[in-house]
Parts: sequence; C-alpha cells; structure tokens
Amino acid sequence: MTLIIRLFIISVLFISSILSFDIPLSYKYEMSLGYDDNFMRFSDFEIDSYDSQNNYLGDAKTYDSAILSNSIQLKISPKLKKYQTNTIFRLKHNYYSSSSLKSYISFLGRFEFKLAPYSWIKLSYSLLPDYYLRTYIDRDLSSSDYHPCFFSNETAYISYSHKIPLKKTWLDYRFVINNQFYNQNFTEYDSKIKGFEGTLKSKLIKSYYVTLTYLYYISDNISYNSSRIPESTKMDRSYVKDGFKFSLRKTFKDAIVSSLGFKFYFNQRVYDLDSWYYELDNWKVYSDYDLRVEFSKKINNIDAKISFRHFFREVSSSESDEIIWTEDYKNHSRNELWLKLSYNF
Repeated sequence: MTLIIRLFIISVLFISSILSFDIPLSYKYEMSLGYDDNFMRFSDFEIDSYDSQNNYLGDAKTYDSAILSNSIQLKISPKLKKYQTNTIFRLKHNYYSSSSLKSYISFLGRFEFKLAPYSWIKLSYSLLPDYYLRTYIDRDLSSSDYHPCFFSNETAYISYSHKIPLKKTWLDYRFVINNQFYNQNFTEYDSKIKGFEGTLKSKLIKSYYVTLTYLYYISDNISYNSSRIPESTKMDRSYVKDGFKFSLRKTFKDAIVSSLGFKFYFNQRVYDLDSWYYELDNWKVYSDYDLRVEFSKKINNIDAKISFRHFFREVSSSESDEIIWTEDYKNHSRNELWLKLSYNF
C-alpha cells in the first residue's frame, strides 16, 4: 500500500469521526481539460533530430499531449473560541493521453488558523509520490541506453501573514522544506531543499488584487560523493535558486468575464558543480521564465477559467568537456492551454 493511499484512508477516517458534530463542511470539485505542446520538455534539437532509432520518447506517442485533471477538496471550518480555522484535504489525479507513465496522483493537507484580519498561520503538507519526468541515459550503466526517470516530491511549509500600515495590504512569510528522491537509476540527483518566500499582497485599489513575491532556495545534493555510485557523483548538483513572482488580477461586475489575471514568474538556479574529481571550475545556470494569462467567469456555483501559459528555459554553462554530458539538452519551451471548471457544494 503506497503512502498516498494510507494518507487518504487516514483522512477519510478522520473526516468520518467528525461528521457527527455540527462542524461546517464544504466541498469543491475541479475538472480541467488541458493541452501541452511539449509535456516532457524536449529541446528544439531533440525534436528536430528525432528518428525511429531514438528511444528518448519512452512510452510517449507524441511530443504533445491532452491532459485531464480531476481533484476533490474537503474543507472543515470550525471555530476555536473566537478564532476561525480551516482544515483542507485535497486529492488530485492528472491523466496524460500521450503517456501512461506521466499520469500521477497527489495529496495535500493544510491547516489554517486566523489570528486577525489579514493575519493567518498556515501549515501545509503535500506529496506527489511518483512523478515521471521522461527517459534519460543512466551513464553509470551505459552511454546510450535510456531508462525512465521518476522522483517523489514531498513539500511542507509554515507561513505567517500580517497586516501592514497600508489599507488592505499585508505581508506573507513562507518557510519551505522540499525533498526530491529519484528512482534507482538516478539517485545522484536526490536533494533536500530549504527555502523562503516573502510576499506583499494588496487590494488597495478597488477591484484589483496584486502580489509580489521574492523567493530564495538552497538545494543540498545529498548523494554527492556517494561510494555506491562513484561515476555520476563526481559532481555536486547542489544549487542556489532565487527569483520573483508577480501577479495582477482585475475583477469585473456585469461583464462577459468575472476576472482577468496576469502572472509572471522568474527564477534562476546557479550550480557551482564542485567536484572531488575534476580540476576545472565548472558551473551552470538555469534561467526560467513563466508567463500566464487567465480569464474566469462565475455562473451560479460554477467557476469557469480559461488560461494560457508560456514557459521557456535558458541554460548557460562553463562548456567544459568535463560537464558536457551533464547538460544534455536542457533548453526548452512549452505552451499550455487550460479550461478549468470548479463546483462548490
């Protein structure tokens, strides 16, 4: 029995135990239909050079895929004396039409405690137990054979928000722990990540909601210099990531759309690539750009949202012969189109 199933069963038992009490409950169901024109993040070079002898597609039929996403959320909102609280459970499943390996299930649990207007403490835990990236060459075994690459993604955070001396404006601080552990062919990438995000949020201007976030993360490549897999652990894949997020949403009354949103995310990962084996000063930098536009319309209890996303990654490196094999073809771009329907009951 997988951990995600055990957690879900525990959640169901907990929910069943409280149903006999007069506690506010609400449910939300979301169904999303999406399209991703490069869902496994292939570079232009890989796409242009494909032939029947290449097997880096894995089980995928094409470079693009339709996506069907379903999620169910339960929110329990009792009051503890004068304080509002929320306990949230969400189970999500994503299905990819072009790759059965890419489909996945994830679980989220979150507890929220309201201290005052605009002031909350939140504790969150999420687990994606088995996420397929694509097939890669395991160079500890061969220089040409491809193997499927999976990893588990476990994230926990605590956040605190408070109002500042500006009307309808507040700050949110988030401290994050993230563990990423890979399958046996790629354990050289196992990482423990710690991070901080500080966000300024404001509804100062009527019908506008604006957020600006600064983020900083440190990743520790815990399998570096492992005696079990010496070849691929000659380099330390630890990195430092920083960046920002900006979002703007405008709401409308009696219009064709209920809201229009714009989001732009940027982050940069810097790898020093320290090594006990190589002599040169190697390095590489990933720069990620993420642009999103969203339109929403509320119809009775149903929220409909159409969104478009464009993402691209630029990679630069020291271009040393010692690290060419670690680069592979990392530059890529992709576009996504989504229709999401949310129903609250």
